[in-house]
Amino acid sequence: MFQFFDLVLGSPIGAFIVSVVRDTMYAAMIIADCDECGFEDLGKLLIGGIILAVLVGIAASLLWRKAKEKNARASSFVSIKSDARD
Repeated sequence: MFQFFDLVLGSPIGAFIVSVVRDTMYAAMIIADCDECGFEDLGKLLIGGIILAVLVGIAASLLWRKAKEKNARASSFVSIKSDARD
């Protein structure tokens, strides 16, 4: 698993993904930088982020399921026979 991770990060696509993540983190730090924010606000941000992540996950899974149902070929019966012949 580590070798696969190393290969992905060493590829141009992996380097691009890492740079995008790094730039996004820097942008989030710059946007979130405020003098009046303290440790009390971090809990609210954490809970808000978790709630947002759960909602995005639910929405994505619902969209994926609807797309899967739309493309599914409905068969009228279930066969227990094997198609493989010896």
